[in-house]
Amino acid sequence: MARKNLQVSETPDNFVQPRPRNVLIYIRVSTEKQSNNQLSLDSQEEHLIARCKRDGDHIAGIFREEGETATNMRRPAFEQMIARATDGTRTVDAIMVYSFSRAFRNQVEQELTVQTLRKHKVELISHAEPLANDDTGDMFRKFIGIVNEYQSKETSRSTMRTMKANAKLGYSNGGIIPFGYKSIDAEVIGNKQKKRLAIEPVEAEIVIRAFDLAKNGDGNSGPLGTKKIAEWLNARGYRSRNGSLFGTGTIHEILTRRAYTGVRNFNEFDRKGDGERKAPSEIIEYEIPVIIDLATFEAVQALLVSRRPRSRGPRLASAPSLLGGLVRCDCAKSCALTTATGTSRTGVIYSYYKCIQSIKKGQHKHDGGASCSNRKIPRPVIEKLVVEALLDQLLQPERVTAILTALKTRRDDRQASADRRLVDLARQVTDADERLSRLYASIEAGTIDGTDPTLKERVVALKTTRDRALEALDYARKSSAVPIEIDPVAIDRFTRLMREQLVSGDVAARKTYLSAIVDAIVVSDSTIRIIGSNDNIRATLGPNGEPRTPVRKSVQEWCPGAE
Repeated sequence: MARKNLQVSETPDNFVQPRPRNVLIYIRVSTEKQSNNQLSLDSQEEHLIARCKRDGDHIAGIFREEGETATNMRRPAFEQMIARATDGTRTVDAIMVYSFSRAFRNQVEQELTVQTLRKHKVELISHAEPLANDDTGDMFRKFIGIVNEYQSKETSRSTMRTMKANAKLGYSNGGIIPFGYKSIDAEVIGNKQKKRLAIEPVEAEIVIRAFDLAKNGDGNSGPLGTKKIAEWLNARGYRSRNGSLFGTGTIHEILTRRAYTGVRNFNEFDRKGDGERKAPSEIIEYEIPVIIDLATFEAVQALLVSRRPRSRGPRLASAPSLLGGLVRCDCAKSCALTTATGTSRTGVIYSYYKCIQSIKKGQHKHDGGASCSNRKIPRPVIEKLVVEALLDQLLQPERVTAILTALKTRRDDRQASADRRLVDLARQVTDADERLSRLYASIEAGTIDGTDPTLKERVVALKTTRDRALEALDYARKSSAVPIEIDPVAIDRFTRLMREQLVSGDVAARKTYLSAIVDAIVVSDSTIRIIGSNDNIRATLGPNGEPRTPVRKSVQEWCPGAE
């Protein structure tokens, strides 16, 4: 009897149909341009969704990262996804990316993340790079990570070379536009539209006003500090670019932004590391329009330093010594030096300038742990050296003439820039008036519904724009630079009288004239540096050559963030 081969198929009673995998999808683009056009994001998403449908996977979540680099592991969507996958619930089986380069550009971080996911039984899947789930697959994944990291660094170096070349030609590389400027189209090179910074008239007038208040006050006071400047601007309706009130931090940032003098730095700080300033050879300087002349900027910086409560205060400024309130050491804390006396074994009394902190605390040490090396300086010696240096190197007719000539050149250049701002501001006023007129005409003609609630907001916005431009225009006209006259006779008289005042007379009179031209005296182990602005000479020189002695006011609110 022939045997028949029979195949019997049996289904065990305990058979369970496997559940679909729960998959998280991660997609990323690294540039703002890619993020804006959505093309790359949508393409990645379509491919990954189709892959999940093909494999019968359940999509438990989609995480989109727009405009974030994969070299940075602190990406919001990426961190949320990893937290979801490793929350201990074991509800996620896999994370799917289009390619490993979408998630990682650092091989070490890639492998650390893979190990973390595996501890929670989560698989990392690359759609474009299918790998076996074994030792061979691990080896190829690590190799891909190394290649991706190399390509990322090479791309970064190439991009930086291009951006440096761009900056050397005076073009903007994007980023946050400083307050007072706007980005405008420049030349088209190849298929790239290059950008330059130009002055934004209304914001620029706020910057100029802030520096003026910082240096000269509002006409009813001495120089104002950051808090008072913010209050002054806010009370008169001035607002920041986003419409918010000014704060002390914003004002301090404005007052210390050197770019306003016409030179901006690119690649100045290490943004991927600890934020330290890079080597000078790595920094690219390029010219932008001037809003604040260098002399004004430096004068305000000197005030910012000299008005710090730790370095100078009202008591020191009124001290009965020639250099009291002006002299300080070059230590990290820029400690003020005050007068002190000592007695020799023979009973002779000596006078010194001594670090005020060492007087209060004994052996004073600074941030680095080293004692202050300038804590005791013979008073007659330093006073004689400072006066002689001013007489020989500054208060000479030819030197004063050279200073005034340089100031005149800068002032003429600034006035030319101011004239251009006047034209822009006048255009803004005219444009706002014309828009208001057209709006009113449309209402009268019945082409616009006068009861529309948004109409009132539009009218208020246009009026606010016009009124701010008008105020800025009025201030720009009033603050137009007064021409500097260079009169050899007046200059000769001025230098002669100033020399007489510094050499003869009592200490109070000599100190008054010294303070009029000197902002600070910084002492180190081997040098004495006298700091002052060229504007001090212009302000002290009277119309007929007589020295003027402007009264300076100590304002402790110069400390940033003071309440």
